[in-house]
Amino acid sequence: MVAIGCTTTDGGFFGDPTPAPTTKMVIVGDSLAEQTAPVLGMLLPSMPAVNRYFGGTAPCDWVERDLDADRGSVVVVQFTGNSLTDCMSDGNGGHLAGSALVDAYRRDAVTIVRNARDAGAWVVLVGQPYRAPIFDADAVVDGINEVYRSLAANERYVGFVDAGAAVETPDGKFTDRLPCQFFDQQCDADGTTVVRGDGVHFCPVPDRLPCPVWSGGAFRFAAAIADAIKDPAAFD
Repeated sequence: MVAIGCTTTDGGFFGDPTPAPTTKMVIVGDSLAEQTAPVLGMLLPSMPAVNRYFGGTAPCDWVERDLDADRGSVVVVQFTGNSLTDCMSDGNGGHLAGSALVDAYRRDAVTIVRNARDAGAWVVLVGQPYRAPIFDADAVVDGINEVYRSLAANERYVGFVDAGAAVETPDGKFTDRLPCQFFDQQCDADGTTVVRGDGVHFCPVPDRLPCPVWSGGAFRFAAAIADAIKDPAAFD
């Protein structure tokens, strides 16, 4: 079992600058962030976005990047478990996997949160959805989500939103289809809408960005995140 705790002696992780009313969102993440960012822009049109995301990246790819965050920002962190880039190397010609991957995500998520909090920003850590069973990644997703929950539980002005639950079955399982809702622009004859086309991403058409069709999964995921951006104190 991977140890999660990283608290200091006073029970907190970092300094305690108080955020101001939020006027900007900073989106840090991977391809799921890429697919949800346009929907967040649609749902929160009055809140400018700073984009700090790229498909295939991990938290380590962003620890030294300027987040452009300040006391009026909400920094949204959403990484789902990539281990593809150089900073995720295992030192033996491969890339980190399993508990070593989760350890790296914990270390680098702490740094990203620290950088955001040092700037005085709110932080929202986004719970990730399960992937299709063929990826055999449930333990990694569970580990990453526990990292996020633990960080949120142990630090003021850092919240956790389980957006992954919005694209899973009611009992928390992977699905590529969910019942249509009033907001769904496309709905199949059997009353369900395609949520994830390749077992990981939200767009029903794999390997397309921007998505050329309605993406009910991206909308559901983004709507959950938008609630946390609008009222981060409720998720702290």
